[in-house]
Amino acid sequence: MRKKALSAGLAAVAAAVLVPLMLFQVTTASAAGKTRLHDQAGTVTIQSWVYAVPSENVLSGTLWGCAKISGAIVDESGGPTWTSDARYAAPTQMTGTAAMSAASRECANKEPVGGFVHVPPPEPGQYPFAEYTATPNATAETETGLTSLYSDQTIAGQKGDIYLTIASTYNFTTNPIQVGNVKVQPMTTAPGATWVITGGTGAYTGLQGSGTWFGNATTFPWIYRPGTGKVWWTGDSAS
Repeated sequence: MRKKALSAGLAAVAAAVLVPLMLFQVTTASAAGKTRLHDQAGTVTIQSWVYAVPSENVLSGTLWGCAKISGAIVDESGGPTWTSDARYAAPTQMTGTAAMSAASRECANKEPVGGFVHVPPPEPGQYPFAEYTATPNATAETETGLTSLYSDQTIAGQKGDIYLTIASTYNFTTNPIQVGNVKVQPMTTAPGATWVITGGTGAYTGLQGSGTWFGNATTFPWIYRPGTGKVWWTGDSAS
């Protein structure tokens, strides 16, 4: 009886010691997992070429493209062919059909990206809650101001999909437009172009991010679109 009592007592002591220890280990592992997710935060560069298929009035349309991501994330989609920053930007240094032809070779296998909506420039003073940039002394017959762009997009990477939303204003006039201390050239974006990442699949489950970008549509329907920013993961696990 004494041996049984002793064994039972030892078992109880072991349980009292081991159970909290196991719970501590599980909690610690879980906390470590969460810490690893936040440790993966970092800066990224997203280089992409986008091919626009506009509607009849060019105020909306669908997008195809390719992208190369470097930094905290390394991935690509759509078969980007450039091997350096100079080659990536090369078509923007050309003009006419030569520029469009060079841009068309930037994606070896362009993939569906998403869609876009353009909002034509309002009349100066139309929205009193926000200052609007417009060409001074423009007449009703003169194109003036910046066109808004909003677009939801997906980068179909090799490790998973990334859900991206971008917004900006474009100068779709034939003359430069002054925005603050920046002169926005025709067919390019104003300084306030931004992007956010709202999530993803695969390795990008729980991914979020934000940053800025620049658009050059002088090679339309191909559009040069470099961007930089920061990404991080949320949630309890990531691949």
